[in-house]
Amino acid sequence: KVYARGMTGRIEGLVLRKWHTTKESFEGKKLLGYGIDFGFTNDPTSMVEVRENNGELWIKEIIYETGLTNQDISNRMEIANISRGSLIVADSAEPKSIEELRRLRWTVDGVKKGKDSIMFGINLLKGYTINVDANSKNLIKELEKYRWKVDRNGDSLNVPIDNYNHAIDALRYIVMHKFTKKGYGKYTVA
Repeated sequence: KVYARGMTGRIEGLVLRKWHTTKESFEGKKLLGYGIDFGFTNDPTSMVEVRENNGELWIKEIIYETGLTNQDISNRMEIANISRGSLIVADSAEPKSIEELRRLRWTVDGVKKGKDSIMFGINLLKGYTINVDANSKNLIKELEKYRWKVDRNGDSLNVPIDNYNHAIDALRYIVMHKFTKKGYGKYTVA
């Protein structure tokens, strides 16, 4: 129907829906920082730049690659002209990687995760219109494929499938770090 009749389709079960691609310049938009999700063999290391403007998020893919050591990640960030003073929020499950990047003079914090932090982060992201740089091919692919689990009857379980989420996790880390505060084991909006 979409191609033959020109009718628009709706993809069912997507976790994030309020996003679109843009070729608009990111200059002049406030830099919030960078999110990084570590990977190596099967999963890519993913890094995104996150900016904010008029209550909307502007996201650009910086790194999306397997087999990277922490020195490789540092080199990729230098090539991307990231300032060593810019905030980078990473997966706190990798304290060794965070420390190695700090020793290479990067400003890296581990995201504070707790019970239900994935759903909290997803719900936080749902509150924003997300503008994705049109050249961020892997991030776009993830946004197109990141879905909810379904039961035998095809009903959504409100639990995301742990796939197509590496760049999205990197995005979630920086947004959770910037827009929430942690208190008494629960996340609250700052």
